[in-house]
Amino acid sequence: MAAPKPIGMKQLFSEAGQSQQIHQLKVQIEELETELTQLRSGMLNAEEKAALEEQVKGLTDQLAYSGGVHEIEIQRIKPDPEQPRQTFPLYQLQERAESLRRHGQKTPIVLIPQPQSEYILFDGELRWRAAQLIGWHTLKAVLLPKQQILAAEEVFLGQLVTSIHSQKLHDLDLATALVKLIVYKYPDLKQFQADIPKTLNTAITQLRREQKHLELNQIRLASEQEQQEWLETAGLRKIEELEVITVLLGLQLNPISINNNIFPLMSLASDLKQVIRTEGLESSKARELNKLSAEQLNVDEVEALALRESITQKVIQSKLSLGDVKRLVNDTLAQYCPKKATQVSKIIKLSKTIQDFKVQTADREGLMSLQQILTDKLAEIQQALKQ
Repeated sequence: MAAPKPIGMKQLFSEAGQSQQIHQLKVQIEELETELTQLRSGMLNAEEKAALEEQVKGLTDQLAYSGGVHEIEIQRIKPDPEQPRQTFPLYQLQERAESLRRHGQKTPIVLIPQPQSEYILFDGELRWRAAQLIGWHTLKAVLLPKQQILAAEEVFLGQLVTSIHSQKLHDLDLATALVKLIVYKYPDLKQFQADIPKTLNTAITQLRREQKHLELNQIRLASEQEQQEWLETAGLRKIEELEVITVLLGLQLNPISINNNIFPLMSLASDLKQVIRTEGLESSKARELNKLSAEQLNVDEVEALALRESITQKVIQSKLSLGDVKRLVNDTLAQYCPKKATQVSKIIKLSKTIQDFKVQTADREGLMSLQQILTDKLAEIQQALKQ
């Protein structure tokens, strides 16, 4: 059986000059590509998302009317390898699967035809995954010609930019995507991509020495030219440090936040990464559970893995809060390594003292002195956490 033919844009709109309606449809379909990318990345609030979903559905319906809806075998469909989102929690898949079971597939997925009658997902990966859970063999789809899609790097950048503040994009996905984008922009870093988080940490340390780190939050919002001028005087010594910082600032991200909260997820234990992918485990909880390492517990790797997996399942099944997770981890460390638990207890007390400190009642000179002490100590803490 011959593969269904993709929508030929030239053929579809060859009489655009003769029909205003067809001309308008062409414009709408071009907008669809951008809107599908936005919708897939999730950078929208609930109201905006609902409105855009309705609009995209209308445009997809028109695309289906013009080019036809095809029943495509699921096994011939592959996920988009450039998709920043890699986390699809099981509960989301189950919800979508139940919706498909009860109501059927209301909207076709959008595919890019590939050689040998295969297809790449442009939109609809959640539906594609969910359909497999309920044993479906085909999905309704509309086809986009490959030449209408931007180059892989441009598509990926567009997906990532619109995903930066998305609640759907997990921090682990963001960390992985940022490394990938940095390598896209600077191919010379490809063989060193595993060291990119370390390179960023070294750069932040250098910026602290130069007293430039406090300017990052402001300079990230500056123009590209202003950012480049700032980087030239920032005191960074290695070209790879400049390249990493340049990409992050170009995305209007604060490198300190990425260094402290995002890139550390790449060093999580592999079992915790898997739980993030399948269960959507929050990054803050994953970082706490990662403390249950063989070194911290003073046991071998096999025993540490078994214990960590057991506690992780308890966290997920009982839906424990972050505070509960911290207490559970600290209690476990106390059981296996009392000396380290005592140190943790002291740190918690110190943190409470700092939180209770009344900043408003302190004089300016004292606050400046305290700020310097805390800044230096924070740099030490970050270095210790990287080791």
